[in-house]
Amino acid sequence: NKPPRFVEFGTQEGQQCNTRFLRQQLGWQGLMMDGGHDIPNINLHKEIITPKNINDLLAKYKTPSLIDLLSIDIDFDDYFVWKSILQAKRFHARVVVIEYNYAIPPTENRVVDPDQDSRRWTGSDYYGASMLAMAALGRAYNYTLIYADKIGVNLFFIQTSILIEQNILHKVPSIKDLHISKPAKYWKHPTELDKTRRWIWNDTIWI
Repeated sequence: NKPPRFVEFGTQEGQQCNTRFLRQQLGWQGLMMDGGHDIPNINLHKEIITPKNINDLLAKYKTPSLIDLLSIDIDFDDYFVWKSILQAKRFHARVVVIEYNYAIPPTENRVVDPDQDSRRWTGSDYYGASMLAMAALGRAYNYTLIYADKIGVNLFFIQTSILIEQNILHKVPSIKDLHISKPAKYWKHPTELDKTRRWIWNDTIWI
């Protein structure tokens, strides 16, 4: 049997990342990419990832069309990179782990506007997407949000068909129940002072 496969980008040097335990202890194999680190012997490659190039990068490193885990943590336009993968339909993941902005209320469906200027995350609270925005995007492509970690960083999605096959879809918590109002590891980014950095508000699909 082939080992499970993962793809993770935004890994830094591959030590503090979501797939390290899977890679080092459980024998998983996969691709890592990061904007500042290149360590070929662990298959970590230095790449600047954008919504426009992500699918070509995955193809460049011969990513299989079906992987077991996709992990996205690039501190700004994670939503749009995942959306690009979903829309292209070239690569599919059974499970997706993705960073979100926990500070946005769970009833608000909004994301950053990644195209308004060349800046990315500046350390402020202007980054990422709300839990509801991520959940709505996943739902549109048959992924169900099943968990939010207790430190307010990552959301966990699984293909809805897997939940149906296991007869556990009805056990999935609501967004209200998953929302973390104050993470276990409490941190708060300063308010974005540049009022020209606008949010994109999406229609709420459901709550």
